[in-house]
This record gives sequence, C-alpha cells and structure tokens, in this order.
Amino acid sequence: MCQLAGVSERFLSFLCKKRAPVEEEMETRSSDSGIAVEHRRRYGYRRITAKLRRRGMRVNHKRVLRILRADNLLGGAATGVLW
Repeated sequence: MCQLAGVSERFLSFLCKKRAPVEEEMETRSSDSGIAVEHRRRYGYRRITAKLRRRGMRVNHKRVLRILRADNLLGGAATGVLW
C-alpha cells in the first residue's frame, strides 16, 4: 500500500500517530465543556476530572485545567481572579 501511495512506512506511521492526539484532544475538550456548561460553571477542574475518569476517560487534572482556561469556562481562583 505504501508503494502504491509513494510514501515510506515510516512516514505513514508518523501520520497515524500524529492524528490520534488531535482527535483525543477534541474529545476531551468537548466533554470538558459539556460538563462545565451542564453544571453552570459550578464544577471546578477537579470535579470535572473525576467525572471524566468515572466515564472511563484517562485524563490528567492539569490537562483539564488548561483546556478549561483556554475555553474560559472556569470561575473563581482557578482563573487567577481572587475575590
């Protein structure tokens, strides 16, 4: 198949490995934002991480925090705003 396409096996494996994290990131991002909106931004990154883990997703709390900050879905001290 690689010969027909004119690419090496190494390049094909590189492309396959590169796409997987992007798809996983999008799935995590949509799940995070769904939970945050569902609970009207009352859930912090720790509760969202726990809920995702209960759903069977392997996520790190730091990753969830980074995604929620980027999407502006956190409130309070987690965003750097102290009351």
